[in-house]
Amino acid sequence: MNPLFTALSAMAERPAPYALVTTADLWTDPHISERMLANHLAPEVEAASHRAEFVDRATDWMVGHFGLGAGSRVADLGCGPGLYTTRLARAGAHALGVDFARLSVDHAEKTARAEGLDAHHLCRDYLSLDLGERFDLIVMVMRDYCAMAPEDRSRLLGVVRRHLADGGVFLFDVDAEPALDPVREGAVCAPDLMGGFWADRPYHGFRHTFRYDDERVSLDRYDIVTADDTRVFCNWVRYFTPDTLAAELADSGFGVAEVHGDLAGAPYDPASGQFAVVARLSD
Repeated sequence: MNPLFTALSAMAERPAPYALVTTADLWTDPHISERMLANHLAPEVEAASHRAEFVDRATDWMVGHFGLGAGSRVADLGCGPGLYTTRLARAGAHALGVDFARLSVDHAEKTARAEGLDAHHLCRDYLSLDLGERFDLIVMVMRDYCAMAPEDRSRLLGVVRRHLADGGVFLFDVDAEPALDPVREGAVCAPDLMGGFWADRPYHGFRHTFRYDDERVSLDRYDIVTADDTRVFCNWVRYFTPDTLAAELADSGFGVAEVHGDLAGAPYDPASGQFAVVARLSD
C-alpha cells in the first residue's frame, strides 16, 4: 500500500476523546514557545494572552473585587510571561506564577526583578505542584481549564484545594457551549501552515477538526511534517454551561460562588462563547 495514503489516512482518523494529549510538547518546544511568547507580548493580539487593555481591566477588577493589596497572596497557574502577576504585584500583593514554558517564565522573572516587585515565577508543571503555601486568590486565565483532559482537570482542582487559604477563591474562565455551535469538522493543509508557527524549518501542516457532541468537546489536530520527522499537536477544548461546570467542581469539593461574563467581571451572557467563575471550597 502507498505509505503516503496510509499516513494521510492516519491523520484523518478520529481519535477517542483525549486519546492523545500533547500539552507539554506544545508549550516546551523551543520554536513554538518563542512564537507563543511573542503573541503574549503583542498588546493588540488575542492569542496566547488577552489583549493588554483587557489584562489591565481584569487585574483592576480582581484588585477591587477581592480586596487585594499588601498582605494578599495570589497565584497564577499558567502564568506565561507574568502579565497578571506583575500587575497584581504592582497593586501590593505577593504574586506567584507557575508555568512550564521556560522562555515565558524567564521573561516574567526579568520583569519582576527589574521593577523590584514581590512577584516570583516557577518553571514547573502546575499539575504536580505542592508548595506548602496558601493563597487568597488562585487564577487561571485564557480558558486553560478547558484544554485539559478530565483527569487533569481533577488533578488541577486537587492542586488548587491544597493551596487555597481559608476563605480563598479560585477564579478562572472557560469556553461556553455557544462556542461549540460554529465548530465544523474538516481538514486544512498548507505549506508552513499558520505562517511558520509550528517549526523553524520548512514543513507541511495538516489540521483536522473533530466534534464530540456527546462530550461537548472539540479537537484541532495538527500534523506537522518536516523533512526529518512528523510531530502531532492536539488542541482539545471542553465547552461548559454554568450548571455542567458547577457539577464538575462539586465532584472535587468546590462550589460556584459567582458567575461572570469574563475575568474583568462583566455580566454573564448565556449567548456568549465564554464565562468566568469564582469557586470556593464547599463547607
